This record gives sequence, C-alpha cells and structure tokens, in this order.
Amino acid sequence: MKMTIRYTLSFFLALFLAVGCKDIDTLNLNNPGRGDVLATGSDLFRVLDAGYAAWWQGVHGPTPAIALSVTADALSLGMEDFGALRMGREPRAAYNNRLTESETYRRIAEDPWYACLSAAASANDVMAAMEEGISIDKGGPQDESVLAAAHFLRGAGWGYLGLIFDRGLMVDEHDAPEGMAPFSSYREMAAAAVEELEEAISIAEGLGPDFIHTSFNGLTLDADQFARLCHSYAARFLAQWPRTEEENLEVDWAAVQAHAEAGIREDFAPMADGRLWQSYQQYAFAETGKGPFWARVDQRLVAALDRSQPPRYPEVETLGEDPLPNPTAQSNDQRLASDFVYVPFNSFPVDAGEWHFSHYKHNRNQSAPGFAGDGHSAGPMPAFLAADNELLLAEALLWQNDRSGAIALLNAGSRVARGGLPPIAGNASEEEVLQAIRYERAIELLNTAPMGLWFDRRRLAPRLDYTELDALGGLQYGAPAQLPVPARELQVHGEEPYNFGGEKDPEGVVPVY
Repeated sequence: MKMTIRYTLSFFLALFLAVGCKDIDTLNLNNPGRGDVLATGSDLFRVLDAGYAAWWQGVHGPTPAIALSVTADALSLGMEDFGALRMGREPRAAYNNRLTESETYRRIAEDPWYACLSAAASANDVMAAMEEGISIDKGGPQDESVLAAAHFLRGAGWGYLGLIFDRGLMVDEHDAPEGMAPFSSYREMAAAAVEELEEAISIAEGLGPDFIHTSFNGLTLDADQFARLCHSYAARFLAQWPRTEEENLEVDWAAVQAHAEAGIREDFAPMADGRLWQSYQQYAFAETGKGPFWARVDQRLVAALDRSQPPRYPEVETLGEDPLPNPTAQSNDQRLASDFVYVPFNSFPVDAGEWHFSHYKHNRNQSAPGFAGDGHSAGPMPAFLAADNELLLAEALLWQNDRSGAIALLNAGSRVARGGLPPIAGNASEEEVLQAIRYERAIELLNTAPMGLWFDRRRLAPRLDYTELDALGGLQYGAPAQLPVPARELQVHGEEPYNFGGEKDPEGVVPVY
C-alpha cells in the first residue's frame, strides 16, 4: 500500500513527533523499516498512542466535524472557517473533490481519511511487531491488553471510514507493504470494523481484572469499561452506516440491540490537553472565550425546540426589516434553558446568507459544569453519551416491532429526566415514537458524537428542498450524504476525482465526475 500517510506530512508530522515517533512513515504498514521504531515492548505503547491521537484528531477535529455539522443543519457558521461556509450554501452544493481547491476545504475529506488510515496502520504495525516477537511481558496480560487496544483502534479507523466515505481501504498486518490495496464499500468497512471491535472485546474479557487500557487521554479503562465502549461503537457503526431511508431498513437491528444492551452506562469523554487531544467542541460551545464568530445552533434545531419558530432563518429584502419578530424561543423542553444560550444579535455577514443566522448557542456547562471542558486544553470532551447508547437501543427495539420497549426506554431517559417532557403514551404510533427518537438524537446528543446529525438525517428522513425544511427532516437536497475518496488518494490509484451532492446528485449518494 504505497499511498496515504506520506501525502499528509503537514497534518500528522507534529502529531506523531510529539509522542516520540522517529519517522512518520514508520507508522504506516508500507514502510519496511517498521523495526526502527518498534524495537522494544515500550515502543508498542508509543505507536499505539500515536494512532489513537491521529484517529481522535481526524474524526473529532473541526474539519470535518464543523463543516459536516453545518451541512446537516446542526450548527450554523456563516464564515469561511473549516470550509463551513461552502458546505452550508443553499441550495446545497457538491463537495468539490479537486486538488486545486484550498487546503482548508480539502481537509474536510483529507483529515478523516488519512487519520483513519494512519490509525489502522499504527494498529497493524503493533500487531505485526508482536508477531515478530516484540513483547512487554512475553504474551502476558500487558501484551494482550495492547493487542485488544490495537483491534479497537483498527475497528474505530475502519468504522469511521465506513461512516464518512463511499469507500475505504482495509489493510491488515499480513498484507504486503508493496501492494496496492483495493477499495472496499462502506458496508464492508462497517462490517469489518464491528468484527475488530468484537475481537477486542473477546481479548479484554478473557483478561478480566488483568486488563488495562490507557490510550485515551486522561482515561484508564478496565476490562468491563473497555468492552462496553467497544459494544457501543459497534452499535453506532451498525446503525449509522445507511445513506438513505431504504438502506436504514437493511440494518441488522438485532445486532444493534445486542451491542447496545452491552454498551456504555456512563459518558465517554477523553480529556483535552491543548496538544494532541483537542476537539471541534471548542468552536461549538458558547463558553470558550473564542468570540462571537464561531458556530451557533442551526435555526432548524431552534424550530425543533419551538415549533412556532421557522426552520430556516428568514431572508429580508429591506435593510432594517426585522426578519424574526419573535427571536426568543419558547419550549416545554427544559433543555432550552439549561443547554442553550440566547444571543440577541447575529454576527455573521449578511452577504454570506441570512439562513446562517441564529440567536442560539449551545452550552450544557451552564447547568452541568462538569459536562465538558473547553474542547481545547482542559476538561472532558464528550464523544459518546450513555444517552446515545440508550437511543440506539430504543431505535433497535422499534425497528424490531417492540414499540412498547422503545417507549419505555424513551420515557426513562433524557426526554423526561432532562427535558421534563411528558412521557410518551403507550398507544403512540410507530411514527410518533420514531419522531421522538429523532428529536432526542438531535437535541440531547448535539455537539457530542461528531457529525452525528449528518449520519442521522441522511438515514431517518427523506431529503428536503431548502425552501421547505422541517426541523427534524432529512438532509437538504444536494447535500453530500457521504464524502468521496480524496482526490490525492485517487491520483495514486490512477482514478479520476468525483464529487457527491449538488444539483446533479440531489440525494448526495451518486458519484459525479
């Protein structure tokens, strides 16, 4: 596999050098000099930690998370930062997958692509080195803990390739370095990711009290905590790979249920350190001291909280005209007061498009001070909430015709406990229950799972014209529902670049060359 990592030195060089790796290429399976870095047992941890940090930054960094959250109408940002302005155009435009584009715009696809490949390559290097005799305790619990962590890392890398891109690359520790790996479909990537996570679970559970995992900054996981996290990520990959409502019906919901039932019971939130472990949340939460120009809550979500609000911020023709007579939202949902901050003015340029305007920012810390840090240098960065796992389980039950079970979970969860909303009636229809799940996933999970609403809107509701939006409806027509393999990678494979989205691909799923 002679592609990938060497093309993104500028993004990952500082990342890998900061954790002590001597040469960035040695983290890639293609480099026959792997032994120069993986020479002792302690090197296993170094390479593994570098892979985890690469995966974290590529998936949880502002590109792609901010840009694709804007595409999904979760956040609004009428500025050029992170490629958000172009990804928020109305009508939606295609993601233009060309090397002639700016570096910032290309990074929307390149960052997660190369980060996930790098993570998998680091896992491969560790596994291969262990097969070649590199050891910490001669096959004891420390070696087995490293092996389980490597399988999780490879699964997480492959899983997000499957969620984000139309195709991915799967290379394991036994593939020849000089080979050119074929592309695999997003379905194949998701399925392989789950297999990796299941292998990680098996190893960890076999070790029991001797297992330890320390590759997430600021967290130490025992076997039970690690296995539960693996189960939850497996449930996420199994449930969120579909690009359309039709594909959503093909999900193995029994498998989602099994994994979610064994999933996390507390929020998963690595700690920020101002270096390798940062997240897009520093630009999405109100209380960061970053100024008034960062992301706000999209008007569609304001309308989800208050159905009297329009789902699209009105455009005005006359300067000085008041576009929104009642900018202060009203809701029976207590989270409007606890999780959201009203701002009377708008800061985005009018000529960027008034549909970017919003009077609300998001900040759960005002009512739950320990919920999140600043997303930069201090505090937790919530990436998988226990509520997310419960909602995946509720959805799995609903799709398997256990409507009463789904209702019971919703009524015992965040809808009532945090939102103070009335319990769902036992005779609620399937569509009413599904709408409640959509609502909770949009409001309760906002700014936690990166790109979560993008994954959900594409699979849970039909596409909508930008002039006829519904608060909890699907993606806008023309919004990319997946990203193409980056043009730089395609060039290595001898393929032409292609786009998703725009006028020629209104569903966002058909390659346009």
